[in-house]
Amino acid sequence: MELLSQRIFYKFCLVCILTYINFVYASEKIDLTKEPGHLKPFGTGRPIHQIDEVLGFPTPEDFLENYCLPLKPVKFKGGAKLSPAFHLWTDEYFLNLDIPPKNRVQLETVKKESRQQEVVTMDFKLFVKNYMNTSFYMVDTIPTFLTPDLVLPCSLQCPVLWNTKIADVVMWFSSGGTNSVIHYDSVDNINCVYRGSKDFVIVDPVKYEGMKLIDRPEGSYSDIDVDKMDYIKYPTLAKIEYIHAHLEPGDCLYIPHKWIHQVRSYNSSLAVNIWWNHYDTLDIDTSQCNRKCDETVTLDKVKIQGFYQLFNSDGFVKEFLTEGLISTPGNVMTYDKYIQFIFTIPDEAEVIELMKDDLIKRFLELVDQDMDKMISAHDVTSLTSAKLSEASAFLKKMGVLQDEYGEEEGGNEHQDDLVGEGQMKDGLGEDKSERDEL
Repeated sequence: MELLSQRIFYKFCLVCILTYINFVYASEKIDLTKEPGHLKPFGTGRPIHQIDEVLGFPTPEDFLENYCLPLKPVKFKGGAKLSPAFHLWTDEYFLNLDIPPKNRVQLETVKKESRQQEVVTMDFKLFVKNYMNTSFYMVDTIPTFLTPDLVLPCSLQCPVLWNTKIADVVMWFSSGGTNSVIHYDSVDNINCVYRGSKDFVIVDPVKYEGMKLIDRPEGSYSDIDVDKMDYIKYPTLAKIEYIHAHLEPGDCLYIPHKWIHQVRSYNSSLAVNIWWNHYDTLDIDTSQCNRKCDETVTLDKVKIQGFYQLFNSDGFVKEFLTEGLISTPGNVMTYDKYIQFIFTIPDEAEVIELMKDDLIKRFLELVDQDMDKMISAHDVTSLTSAKLSEASAFLKKMGVLQDEYGEEEGGNEHQDDLVGEGQMKDGLGEDKSERDEL
């Protein structure tokens, strides 16, 4: 009798276990088409958290310690109001500026961002006269004649930053209704709104590291339709949570490097963002920064270095070299796949030809620390500072950096890197003079 009772007990336990397994399995087979947010705009249907907010800009020490170093996004309510631009920048003001007639700016031609869109240039004043009746969207390094109107955000008022670390300052100007792709930047970013309003949808890249929201890692963006999320095609979208930030005129937003985001603008919209190398802020001596905000530190005093200088930073080079590896099984690639990713070449025949190049062979041998004919994330993270500098030199010689970040080191000329609100574009090395002019 006791043996029978034991058998019944074991059978009961087995039934319970199988029932639990079936329940778990069934729960995983959710009908995603019925989940909130399916076929809706990005940033809807899932839990939403509002961005942390502070009044005005914190001191450089506070900002670096509490937001920049721990990679924590934050909204600076009213931070941009200290700049003369907040009161001055009307269309009438722009049209009455005494500037040379040839001041051409780069324009995107569709408001919903597309990598295939036409990009043109136009005289700045002609753009101001016509933008409200067109889909033209100015995305370019801020013209030098406007830089005295902008105070450098108080949180960035460290001489070492404004003299040597600013990669670019970009103006975003449209009649509204712009819509960026989902993307991330490889640089830190402060975006300030001077006209209109913007909504930012932000996703924590660490919390959702394995979900691969960025399906175009070679360009740091996603092909997800931001107006109509498809949970069948992108099932991970049904599991994420969002951070929302709404910016009105005068507000600014810090977006840490690598944080995934998407942006929409409304009404006549004008914003300026500042990009700088995150890794260069890790060892800043904040005792040398301004303890009190200095409104005389305007952007005409800032030395824009260009994206090319980022590759003088060990941290940035290491991140660049590991970008494709972290999304592959085992964080490892064969030589040919690694080169294909580095150069963003879809044609495998072209990769085979490249592999014969002596410079590329030497580069691969440098990075392949264990000499196993494979490039792994461990290989890259094991590179010494000297070898990272050598790898950076190889990349420059091979033309990778010229293609992606422009040919010149430093200067105010806008490198053709910009597509999303604060996003660096992959592999566009064309010169402005080759673009259509209007």
